[in-house]
Amino acid sequence: MEHKINDVIKLVPIAEDYAAAIFKAFDQEVITYLPLDAPPARIEDTIAFIKHSKEQMENETDLVWVILLKNEFAGCCGIHGIPSRQPHFGLWIGAKAQGQGVGKAVVRYVLDWGISNLDVEYIKYPVDKRNSKSIQLIHGLGLKASDNYVMGDQKKLDIIEYRLYKT
Repeated sequence: MEHKINDVIKLVPIAEDYAAAIFKAFDQEVITYLPLDAPPARIEDTIAFIKHSKEQMENETDLVWVILLKNEFAGCCGIHGIPSRQPHFGLWIGAKAQGQGVGKAVVRYVLDWGISNLDVEYIKYPVDKRNSKSIQLIHGLGLKASDNYVMGDQKKLDIIEYRLYKT
C-alpha cells in the first residue's frame, strides 16, 4: 500500500526495483545507530533483505516501505512484529536526504497510521541513547520513554524505547 505523506514524501512497498539505491545508501554512517556490525557487502545481500521483507509483508507480520523524497530514494522504514500487538517501528534515512524533515514526517505519519489502522496496543520506537537527532525528533512528537535496554550481539546499542499507545 502506497502512502502520500505530503507533496514531496511518499512511502511505497519495498521492491527489488530499489535494490541498487538501498545498497548504495545503506552505508557505515547509516548503520551507526542500528544493531548491525556492517552494511551489506554485496548487492545480493540487499536483494535477500528485500525478498525477506516482502515475505514478511505477505505473512502480515511486517510492513516495510521505501521512502521517496521528490520521487528519489531517501530511505526505508517499517513496522515489525505486528502480530505481537506491540510491534516496533524502524527507520533509516540515507545521507543525501537527511536534514530535510523526512524523518520527522515519516515517524509522525507511520506511527499515527499504525495506531489507527493496526490491531495493536502500542508501537515501540527503539532509539540508541547516542542518536541525539532521533531523540530530538521524538521529543518534538510528544513520545515518552518507556523502557531502557541493550540491543545487539557484537555491536551494543544502549536503547531508549519510546512508545505510542492506542487511546
